[in-house]
Amino acid sequence: RMADVRMTMPECLAKQRKLTHIPAIWPGFHALCVESVSPSELVVLALVRGDDSVRTVRGRSVLDVLDALKPLLESDYGQDDPTIVDSVYAYPPHAWELFSPVGEHITHAQVQLSAGDLACVYEGGQFIWPGWEIGHVTNIEVPVVDASTREEGWRVVPITTVSLRPLAFELSGFLTDEECAFIIEYASKRLFPSPLAHMDSSNRKEEDVRTSTQTFMTRGGSRVILNLEHRAHNLTRLPYELGESIQVVKYQKGQKYGAHRDFFSANDYHQQPAMLASVEYGARNRLATLFWYVSSVHDGGETFFPRALNASGVEYNPWNGDHEDCYRGLAVKPIKGNAVLFYSLLPNGHLDERSLHGGCKPRGADDVVKWGANQWIWNQPQRHHGKTFPRKDRPARPASSSRPGCEDASPDCAAWAATGECSRNPSYMLASCRASCGHC
Repeated sequence: RMADVRMTMPECLAKQRKLTHIPAIWPGFHALCVESVSPSELVVLALVRGDDSVRTVRGRSVLDVLDALKPLLESDYGQDDPTIVDSVYAYPPHAWELFSPVGEHITHAQVQLSAGDLACVYEGGQFIWPGWEIGHVTNIEVPVVDASTREEGWRVVPITTVSLRPLAFELSGFLTDEECAFIIEYASKRLFPSPLAHMDSSNRKEEDVRTSTQTFMTRGGSRVILNLEHRAHNLTRLPYELGESIQVVKYQKGQKYGAHRDFFSANDYHQQPAMLASVEYGARNRLATLFWYVSSVHDGGETFFPRALNASGVEYNPWNGDHEDCYRGLAVKPIKGNAVLFYSLLPNGHLDERSLHGGCKPRGADDVVKWGANQWIWNQPQRHHGKTFPRKDRPARPASSSRPGCEDASPDCAAWAATGECSRNPSYMLASCRASCGHC
């Protein structure tokens, strides 16, 4: 609750500076300090990254303040980053929203805010837990139901920041042993081979990428399922209507899921109108993934992020394009009852290519098994409208050739890079389009 994180103005300014200067490009997020609140005016202090200055912004309401902030902050990240992907379609912009650092949606400043409060602006309109720094622990109360008495209560789940890009957390004790047993029993009777969603240019066989089996738990299908769903949404602070049905997956020895993305880029589906409509040409997508470890695996079975950044803001090891290399980046061990929360979108709603992730093969005895479950949560509900949006007239990013050997092999490289091919097709692009991909 907001009342639990009240602070003095010096404390707020210190936290504002820390959040603004994390060692990763995180566009669409802005930390504000409330200077004063009166019945007729809200005054906030905004820290501008470009010149590291603090600006005073005033308005009669939260909406007035957000409108005043837009020309000041919307281009606050001027740095180009090829791992951030926007749609080539001109969809309507997201509405900026204001939240407390613990996910309370702030709509009425005079009721919800006091001087010295820290408030967070999200250009994409949905709350994302601030990561602060690698190793930071946030304790979150989540609802639980006692398996024997059916009494409702609360339990504290510590979430530890393990990466700032992609923003990822390790959750301790998210599931009980009884809930893990329920999930395995439910899924064991309903498993089928895991499929893939195919992009226009996809030529990878399913068995080369994904070899697990899976099933889905009917949304709200039982008291236990409903309790698990509400816990996931309570922890993420994202509305229930944005969630998909829980997917349960089973990996046996040697089975894996190669590095992949949970989002669906509109740029990959020009020839698939149904998919373009589903993601609303880039406006709508999977925002968060909460992956639950339903069993422990002592050797292998990690969730890996090959393009994750370390505490210094650089990749653990420069990614070589190998979708099967489990141990090049960040790897989170599968411990029964724990979970991993990570975000596929950035605060401005753009796609984060650093959310590339996969599941390592369980190793050891022949009967080793890894059970897990995915709760995917979107940034917007499905609106089922038939509107289409035109392609942007986007200029290609110019290639820099200031360094020896930094050149492109094709005159089309700049155009390809502008649509995200450096990330989607790195084996070719990083060899043939070094300048346009900034790989020099």
